[in-house]
Amino acid sequence: MSDQSQCCSCGNDCCGTSIEKRKLVIDFLFLDLSVCTRCQGTENSLEESLDEVAKVLQAADIEVRLNKVNVNTKELAEQYKFISSPTIRINGKDIQMDVKESLCESCGDLCGDEVDCRVWLYNGQEYTIPPKAMIIEAILKNVYGANCDENIIEQDYVMPENLVHFYNVTANKNKINLKEDIKMKTLKIEWRHLDVEGETCDRCYDTGENLEHEVKRLNRALQPKGITVEWSEIKLDDTQIPQSNTVFFNGAAIEDVLDIKISENYCQSCTDLLGKKTYCRTILFEGEEYEDIPAKAIRKAAYKVLGIDDEKSEKSEDSDCGCGCSGGCC
Repeated sequence: MSDQSQCCSCGNDCCGTSIEKRKLVIDFLFLDLSVCTRCQGTENSLEESLDEVAKVLQAADIEVRLNKVNVNTKELAEQYKFISSPTIRINGKDIQMDVKESLCESCGDLCGDEVDCRVWLYNGQEYTIPPKAMIIEAILKNVYGANCDENIIEQDYVMPENLVHFYNVTANKNKINLKEDIKMKTLKIEWRHLDVEGETCDRCYDTGENLEHEVKRLNRALQPKGITVEWSEIKLDDTQIPQSNTVFFNGAAIEDVLDIKISENYCQSCTDLLGKKTYCRTILFEGEEYEDIPAKAIRKAAYKVLGIDDEKSEKSEDSDCGCGCSGGCC
């Protein structure tokens, strides 16, 4: 009698049996990559470590997914239960559970005050950048070792004071920068959204339409006052979904400018684009929940950043629409 539990050796999965690849999800969480030398060095060390173990992981039929997340807001810190920057997690577990930090001059330059960043402990030594040996060891332990974290009890997240301080002083610095930009008579709006081979989701598309319309409207109203509005877009990949559909005004997120709360819900459009169940940002503005960023929120944020009464500006725009009719027909 033949053994029915064994498939033939044709290698074409003709017997209907398939083994799903093991997945190794690595999250790299950081405050900044433009200035912070510790975050920059950690990113390089992580990427070089993955290059070195790539053949081993491939031989073990393990699929690696690397997520890089710029945790630049309190909301993202709470979402990812961010404890210290930078952080490396493998399948949800920090590769260094004990957190130790020291003064980080580059992040201090970034936010304008003293801030601490992570110190890595490995073989009795302290490092500001994790050694490749430390990262490779953590990867291989996760692949081949026993799960040593089974008995760890996850505690409720409380944002460390160091991070609270960083986000607060960064917000204050952004406000100062906004005032300086007002003197320069320029408002720069940045829109960040998912891009998959030139396609984006429905809610991002709607935000883009609203933004394009409002920039034209703002320029029509503000250029006579010597103020120019410029806008740009940053395209994100599927590892940056939490940052997708965000709008910044001279570097400040719209939720930091207006009384806006951030949430998320199931996004069918992104699910179709990415081929996996996806949740995207929503905003609560003036008592209503929106999946896109509405035009009136963009307009109010722009005027608030510029320190201009939006109601007076709206009346001024209506009375001088530019066609010479003086009746606001446009």
